[in-house]
Amino acid sequence: MADKWSDQIRACGLFFISIVVLMVIPLVYHCFVFLTALPLWQTNTASCVVLLVSFHVVFLLLIVSYWKVIFTDAGGVPYELDEAWISELNLAHRFGLEAEVSERVSEGQENSPLTVPSAERKLDGRQRYCRKCRKFKPDRAHHCKYCGRCVLKMDHHCPWVNNCIGYCNYKYFILFCSYTTITCFYVAATIFTGFISTIIQGHPLQFTVVEFEFLVVFCLMMAVTVVLTGFTGFHYMLLLKNMSTIEHVEKRDPTKKDQVNPFDLGRERNFIQVFGTNPWIWFLPVGGSLGDGVHWETAESLGHMSNNAAP
Repeated sequence: MADKWSDQIRACGLFFISIVVLMVIPLVYHCFVFLTALPLWQTNTASCVVLLVSFHVVFLLLIVSYWKVIFTDAGGVPYELDEAWISELNLAHRFGLEAEVSERVSEGQENSPLTVPSAERKLDGRQRYCRKCRKFKPDRAHHCKYCGRCVLKMDHHCPWVNNCIGYCNYKYFILFCSYTTITCFYVAATIFTGFISTIIQGHPLQFTVVEFEFLVVFCLMMAVTVVLTGFTGFHYMLLLKNMSTIEHVEKRDPTKKDQVNPFDLGRERNFIQVFGTNPWIWFLPVGGSLGDGVHWETAESLGHMSNNAAP
């Protein structure tokens, strides 16, 4: 039953992508470029150029971000954490073969997922383990029933991109939401300005196919802007707190609401952890999050580092 439901969700995801790619994007592009901007070329060339350049810059960033969030894997739990590897280490420890096994681990890998203590454990203190994947789960990893696997720093499964949102593609998801909101607001504001200008100049309003397309696109852009403004703002709030949607929902549990988020390093560090250290590519759909998605710096470890660095 679960597999059937997962297949239906993924089929819906492909359907949503088809609607966006084959219907919404061409409709918005035609309405803005060919019906709004280009007709200004003869009467106001400067406005036409400004509208076209600014629209295409944001539109290109939106398309690339959408592509990246769809086709970038969210991140799976690496082999080092699976049951076979853990069992092998246990046997090695039992028969005194630690040295032989340790040669298979890269030198200097002090932050091995097998040696670093986890910030998240079960109530009985044991390591988190997924019985469906038969893998040990690192901090912030959760099982996605639609993808059928555990995802590193899983945020949610998004049907609009038919993909999980997690450690490897969260930056692209944030940028996709941001540029979609900006594009929709820009198109809606431009159409509304043209409508007001038509009324002020006293031109008669005719309900033709062109006006109907303007009305459809304007209503669609306004609806998306209203919804995505709150949704994108919510994710920026989570980003600055270094929380995923799942972790935010878990905080609603009365037994966990008083717990301090161990991964909150401060707004600046939280932002850099997702967008990277190079400010020139913060808002470009390139690069990725810091780290490996398995080891997570905590406020406690950061405090220890600060104390050790102090004279």
